[in-house]
Amino acid sequence: MIDKTFGEIDYEYGWKGSYAYSIFGKDHAVTLVVPCDEGEEIEPAQREAFVRFEQAKDSLTSAAARAILDHYQDIAEEVRERVGPAAAADVAPVITSVDELARIVSPTEFLVQQSFGSGERIIGLLFDCSWDPSLGLAVKFEDEQVVEVGNQDIVL
Repeated sequence: MIDKTFGEIDYEYGWKGSYAYSIFGKDHAVTLVVPCDEGEEIEPAQREAFVRFEQAKDSLTSAAARAILDHYQDIAEEVRERVGPAAAADVAPVITSVDELARIVSPTEFLVQQSFGSGERIIGLLFDCSWDPSLGLAVKFEDEQVVEVGNQDIVL
């Protein structure tokens, strides 16, 4: 169906579509995910979260990239010790700039999470990452502010 806010979306255990944004110096097309029970309406807070993110997309994705770089620099040494010297260069290389993150982090989903009546505008940017292939990486926004960076459980 064509939704007035999200464009072309299909229902598959929630609404799914496509979303494009630029991060780490590259353009990416990812899966748009709008959780919603079958037969229920998309929450007004989800629509507002999407619209507000879209209005400030460039600055918000820049904030996400900086937050990921800070998070990575906090954990990289521990990851290098865990994987050992043979794998460290691939799994946790020395990264000093946001654009270098493209080597080890790739966007996968744009999640417009439900607020469950709180009215909070919650967006999750989900990524695959070299150092945690099973749990991945996420940046959680609440009301257009980065509030957390960690594995994908923080937004799922």
